[in-house]
This record gives sequence, structure tokens and C-alpha cells, in this order.
Amino acid sequence: MSRRMAGIENDVVVISDSEDSSDDSEEFDDDDIGPLIFIVPYTKRFRIPVEVARITGIDETLKVKIANRQNVETKHDVRAETNKNSSKYVVKGWAKWLKDNNIQEGDHCKFQYFPDICVFFLSGVFR
Repeated sequence: MSRRMAGIENDVVVISDSEDSSDDSEEFDDDDIGPLIFIVPYTKRFRIPVEVARITGIDETLKVKIANRQNVETKHDVRAETNKNSSKYVVKGWAKWLKDNNIQEGDHCKFQYFPDICVFFLSGVFR
């Protein structure tokens, strides 16, 4: 099941490996997910959708851990951002993380989030 959950030019695609692919709503059920898979296009800001922030606990902790392909974890603060159409959670230090990990314009990052370890793991970069 695939869900688009962000602005037109900076879509974050969230893919769940849930068995239930007939549900087209943008709401996730906490019991309905395995690892979440995110496809994040190169952008200076990583905005986590509210539904994802809720099921990962980011909406309460305002913190996120991101691991690169060498499994080096960095901790980032997150802040809620609301505009007239939607709310999202912005990862602080994202532009620096991209630079430090040699992610370039045109790249897309594939992340997996595993609920049992609470880390966004960079599993691949592609164009």
C-alpha cells in the first residue's frame, strides 16, 4: 500500500507492508504496520506527516533518530509546523545530514522505520 503525504513538489511517499491494501484512507492503524518505508526526495526540509509522527511517537517526543548506511545514528529535534492546509513535523538539521551523507539534488532516500528500535534507517539512495 502506498500513500502520498506531503506537498506537491516534495512528496514523501510512505509505503506500509500491511496485508490490508484495500484501505485508501490516509490514517494508519498502529497495529496495521510492519516496518514503514519512506521515499524522501532531496529537499532542504524533511517534513514528517502527522499520521506517521503519531504512530512513531515523534509527535510526543519531538525527537527522531536517523541512521545512515554505515549505521551511524544521529539524533534530531523535530518541531511541529502548521499552515492553513496541514500540519507536519519538520526534522531540524536535515540539510546538514544530507550534506554529511553525500546526498545530492536529484537523489531520493529510502528509509525504513522499525517500531521496535525507533530509528529511521537509510536503506538506499537512488535517482
